[in-house]
Amino acid sequence: MAAAAPAVAQPSGAALYQRNCAACHGAERQGTGLGPPLSTQAYRYGGTRRDLSRIIRNGIDSQGMPAFGGILSAEEIDAVAAFLPARESAQAPETDDAEAEAPPRVFDPVPGVVDTLDYALRAEVFADGLQTVWAIAFVDADTALVSERPGRLRIVRNGVLQPQPVAGTPEVYVHTHRWNQGGLLDVAIDPRHAENGWIYLSYSHRLDRTGPEGDPLAMTRVVRGRIRDNAWVDQQVVFEADPSAYGEPFWHYGGRMAFDAQGRLYFSVGDRGAQELAREPGRPTGKVHRLLPDGAVPADNPLRGRDGALASIYSFGHRNPQGLAIEPSSGRPWSTEHGPRGGDELNIVERGGDYGWPVVSHGINYDGTILTPHTRADGVKQPVYYWRPSIGVSGLTFYRGTEFPLWDGKLLVTALAPRELRLLTLDGDRVQHEEILFRSQGRPYEPVVGPDGAIYLVTDDPAQILRLTAQEERRQ
Repeated sequence: MAAAAPAVAQPSGAALYQRNCAACHGAERQGTGLGPPLSTQAYRYGGTRRDLSRIIRNGIDSQGMPAFGGILSAEEIDAVAAFLPARESAQAPETDDAEAEAPPRVFDPVPGVVDTLDYALRAEVFADGLQTVWAIAFVDADTALVSERPGRLRIVRNGVLQPQPVAGTPEVYVHTHRWNQGGLLDVAIDPRHAENGWIYLSYSHRLDRTGPEGDPLAMTRVVRGRIRDNAWVDQQVVFEADPSAYGEPFWHYGGRMAFDAQGRLYFSVGDRGAQELAREPGRPTGKVHRLLPDGAVPADNPLRGRDGALASIYSFGHRNPQGLAIEPSSGRPWSTEHGPRGGDELNIVERGGDYGWPVVSHGINYDGTILTPHTRADGVKQPVYYWRPSIGVSGLTFYRGTEFPLWDGKLLVTALAPRELRLLTLDGDRVQHEEILFRSQGRPYEPVVGPDGAIYLVTDDPAQILRLTAQEERRQ
């Protein structure tokens, strides 16, 4: 009689979680920018074992969570649910004091001095007392503007955060979901600001109506205005999409802006959850756009005059570019772009370039399934560099300044997932070396080089601006 086949060991719930869930919810279930923490206090859609199995199986489409019912067996789904903390009933757990508040979060102090290959970096807090910051821009050597995603524009003058936000800035749309990506996003200073006073804001703008899921329809918008007596005045709309382009998802607004040496404004718009439209020339989403400062279209924009195309489009096929910078030596725009599960990208943004999303990608779906079999295709631009697994790449800037002369012309990028500032050394159009410079307590959204040559790092949770300077040069 033939011997019975040995039983095949089933993966544990912990292993299944790490393979399928950790990319969004964190290896320790602590949450990331892609998904909330998994704890009995954080659950919003029920927290019993039965609830957890149902959610894993069916997903929550309105919140961007995929269904795993077609990927995992019923036994595997139950194993993952058993691995997660659960409530004993559908009710929230009782406490000794029903009104007791959660204790305030305590953050480690700024680490002081951090060693890198070239320098000993000194880190200090430049500004705090902020809320969910996204960007900083220097008006001059003494004045910086800081955007807070809830809709406030703050002024830091001579190193002191002014107590009152700028009055009268545009109303922004902020979804109630914990991982909402909208709000007041970037702030940029007109290259001729000393003459004209213009300041540019990007933000999530809503229509006065809702979509099929009952959420407001929203889209990335760009305006400019001036600040006079701490008030936002003279506002003009620079970019506003047709109402048909507005959507309900609370993610993928893009929103980063950059001026080139000719004074042209580049800005990114994410795919807004409609990835199939990212390569459509008549749709504004999934694109990098280029306009003149007043919103007019440059004469040499690639799609200008083409029937059915948006003349503002400079490149297309992007997922969610949150970094945009102009290379000082060449004048070329570069971007960093969030991939799905894997496949974050660094791109040189070429005029009329097709970057392939979602037909070409170095990532996969969040549920582990194949997004596309293609990492290359005819006519599609390849990234200069990509990260797999994803690092949550966000902002970038080229270093130019006197504080770190050994880094002149190198790229600084921020990584949301590991909370890192990284330095990329370039050899032409190739990344030659990548170094982790600094790990922050908050998620770093953007690195900016100040007029003094110091690096200013925008972080949230805690929401603050860090200032990095060179205490000592390590090598000559």
